[in-house]
Amino acid sequence: MTDDWDHLRFFLAVARAGTLSAAATTLGVSQPTVSRRIAALAERFGTALLRRDGSRYVLTGAGASVLARAERIDREVLAVSRAVDRLDAQPHGSVRLSVPDGLGLALVAPALDDFRREHPGIDLLLHAEAEIVNLSRSEADLALRFVRPRQRELVMRRVGSIPFRPYASPRYLASRPRERGGPPVLPGDDLVAFPEAMAGAPQSVWLRRHGAPGRVRVRVRSSVPMKAALLAGAGIGLLPDYLGDDPGLVPLTAEPVMRREVWLVFHRALKDVARVRAVARFAAELLRPWR
Repeated sequence: MTDDWDHLRFFLAVARAGTLSAAATTLGVSQPTVSRRIAALAERFGTALLRRDGSRYVLTGAGASVLARAERIDREVLAVSRAVDRLDAQPHGSVRLSVPDGLGLALVAPALDDFRREHPGIDLLLHAEAEIVNLSRSEADLALRFVRPRQRELVMRRVGSIPFRPYASPRYLASRPRERGGPPVLPGDDLVAFPEAMAGAPQSVWLRRHGAPGRVRVRVRSSVPMKAALLAGAGIGLLPDYLGDDPGLVPLTAEPVMRREVWLVFHRALKDVARVRAVARFAAELLRPWR
């Protein structure tokens, strides 16, 4: 039975993520390992639970019947793990912190050595990523998010308000001079924007309203590649100040054009776990300059 559940973890990861590579990232293993576990589970049950459909994996009929039971077992195992965690009086063990990639690389990563020195017993794993993880499924222990979650089982606290401005490189601006105090985007400007699928993001909304004279030349999925494109002279884009504060970039407005709130989020079942509280304090303190 133990081996069956071990294989089912891999089945759940692929069913949720849709690809072997994404499941491997979630589980912290290699893609061939995931493939072998899925094959072993099919051999164990005598039928495939997943089948390939183009570049993704989808449930078979047998897989669909197993999924709900596997989800229930996963919740029970997670509940047991969290119950044990609540007995943890000392800050030691592993904690997974998920943050937007730009915030993670610019603010969290540089402070990791200081955290290690203060809490040598905590193994802090930083996930700096564009995607939003599911804390209810234990894909991370804590998260910093620009979007306030709605799940009742999550504890959330506002820890910052990040200013955003339009930026461009001096090289780009040299060929497109503009008047001081004038509009940040002029007719004929080149723009660096999010994909159309992210049209609801506040940055995308601002660009549609104020960047209409320009032409989108580059589309990226997060602020880190956007900064790289702006540094290369690709055009004008909207960045948080913690990324835009760079000698290779020039802010095009004196004041921020928007602010986005940052939320510290973790599962309610972890609120009394010492190592989680320590990481929560660490993450919140990093945002102190933007409160």
